[in-house]
Amino acid sequence: MVKHNWIPDRSLAGAWLGMLLMLLLAGCATTSILPRPYNEPAQLQSYKLSLVTAPGQTEDSLLIVQPEAAGASRWIQTNALGAPLARLSLRDGQWTTDGFAPPNRRARQLFEAIIAAQVPQAQWPAAYPGIDINKTEASTGPVYTFRDQGTMLWSLQLPSARNTTGKQPTDTTAAATTGITLPDRSQWNLTPLPARS
Repeated sequence: MVKHNWIPDRSLAGAWLGMLLMLLLAGCATTSILPRPYNEPAQLQSYKLSLVTAPGQTEDSLLIVQPEAAGASRWIQTNALGAPLARLSLRDGQWTTDGFAPPNRRARQLFEAIIAAQVPQAQWPAAYPGIDINKTEASTGPVYTFRDQGTMLWSLQLPSARNTTGKQPTDTTAAATTGITLPDRSQWNLTPLPARS
């Protein structure tokens, strides 16, 4: 009688585990694309983020950007019920997972696109050396696509109400929405929320 052993050979299991660990570490070790120089926010910022799921339909979430000591910031995205979707910390130009949330590459890309949208457009070439920024015209206005060595990072469609300094209007009724498209073709709308007094 032939006995079948369904337990894998330890050396084979060890090799698979080693490869899985290397893949996980490689996924976490991506380079951040931040403007040079990048200054962390001086005060708490909050935004409404809307993921476009179908024409006229969105899944809304809240993004809080909280400044911390030593020039760091915490980026927390929550769903409508307050459950965290992404929690990342940005310190010295590097993203780290905050708390027990799993690594979230799409959130990091989204947050980097939000940072780019806050940089005045005239400063983009100096702030992003080595990044190709192409402008195309769409029916709703110009779209700016950021590429690194031919690979799309994100596209921005800036609000028409943004002034030349790159600041959003302070009047809450004029709060404008920035359109963001990520490499996975997910489309997001970013709307700044008024500061709480």
